[in-house]
Amino acid sequence: MTRHPATVVAWLVVACAPVPMVRADAQSLEPRPSPPAARLRGMVFDSVARAPLANAAVRVFRSDSAADGVDVRTDARGAFSVPGLRPGTWLLSFLHPRLDSLRLEPPLVRVEVVEAGEIAVTLAVPSAASLARALCGALPNDSTAAVVGDVRDASARRPVTGATVRATWPEWVFAKRRMEREDVTRVARSDSSGQFVLCGVPQGTTVRALAYREADTTGVVELEVPHTDYAVTDFVLDRTRTRRGVVRGVVHTPDGKAFPNAVARVLGSGTLVRTDSNGVFRIADAAAGTQTVELRALGYEPQRRPVTLVPGEPLALTFTVERARVLLDTVRVFAGRKLPPDVVAIERRWRMGQGVILDAATVRQRTSNHLTNALFAVPGVRLGMRNGFGNTVYFRGVGGECIPVIYLDGFRFVANGLSLDEIVAPDEVAAMEVYVRPMQRPAEFTDLADCGVLVVWTRYYLGNVPVFDPRRR
Repeated sequence: MTRHPATVVAWLVVACAPVPMVRADAQSLEPRPSPPAARLRGMVFDSVARAPLANAAVRVFRSDSAADGVDVRTDARGAFSVPGLRPGTWLLSFLHPRLDSLRLEPPLVRVEVVEAGEIAVTLAVPSAASLARALCGALPNDSTAAVVGDVRDASARRPVTGATVRATWPEWVFAKRRMEREDVTRVARSDSSGQFVLCGVPQGTTVRALAYREADTTGVVELEVPHTDYAVTDFVLDRTRTRRGVVRGVVHTPDGKAFPNAVARVLGSGTLVRTDSNGVFRIADAAAGTQTVELRALGYEPQRRPVTLVPGEPLALTFTVERARVLLDTVRVFAGRKLPPDVVAIERRWRMGQGVILDAATVRQRTSNHLTNALFAVPGVRLGMRNGFGNTVYFRGVGGECIPVIYLDGFRFVANGLSLDEIVAPDEVAAMEVYVRPMQRPAEFTDLADCGVLVVWTRYYLGNVPVFDPRRR
């Protein structure tokens, strides 16, 4: 006898697992009610910026199954909604570029759904004060910040481990019934991920910072710290030193016309160049990494811009020149204003009396056209004519005349065929330091050349704070 396969299966089931007879009525045939579902309503808030976070990607998923979840986006008000969550344990998180910019990991929130209804939840970026306390502990006062960031290689973009990040600024110290000023330095080391944390940096000011590892270093940049407890800045370090950074720039007037004969340089490295008739300049031999590009033109405000130079990737910049403002000398109030550290250093060297230092008033009295004319009558200095604008400065040494090493605002000035008179106007100068003999050179300007040093400081760089002769105060 042949049996249908379905009959065989049914028989086997009945024979192996007998089921007791149950009376079926109309009530037992009704579908079982579905488990209660809850509605999740929430907001994503940026506590650092104190504003809702729009277009954040919110992920809601089961705690025991990450694949079982829902993805939604926040609206312009930072709000989101997820309907139909079944009972159980759910986890919430969100992604947004803001987290990357603050060097934060996405938060994770746990939600228990036990019955139908509406659940309200808030996902937030921690406040600046909370972030600073988590990184630096209890802050000494309410005017300091934690500065965090990454140190990466300029070519491979890999994290640089063990790099030193240093920030320096001036502070006043009250001791022994006197008020003294000292330079304060904070130093941090980058970890295995390239991240660093500088604690106790003053808010609402500008500090000078750089990063270095062994012989590799970035340029010195002016870091503006906002009025907040938490700030982010990054450094890029050139580890290879075999390929150079390239800067291409265009300089315009306020009405959009090309501006020729402006002078551009990368502070501390590269060639000093001049814009052509189209207002274009190109620096092809600058050190890679975090650097500062400076643009100068007679009669116009100097500009400095922090940049990141990557070998093999030319950087394009655009500058708009502005007419120099008429600046009046600032009356210094020692109890009410922090002096730039360079001003204190200049006056300290002036007090030692090793060289000749001219303040802004003396420079203006001695010349009105060429800056170097102010050096007339300085012992050991001779000015020579040159084929072009300005003079050539010579120092008289033991072995004869020599051309001094020139520093402009603390950085070595690479002339590249240009004269100092073409770069700086007399009314822009805050002080000039002249050290004719090599043995007179201060430690800050130690150089291998067998000649003296000429140091020029501009009012722009010193924050329009005048330099005074401390011996006459």
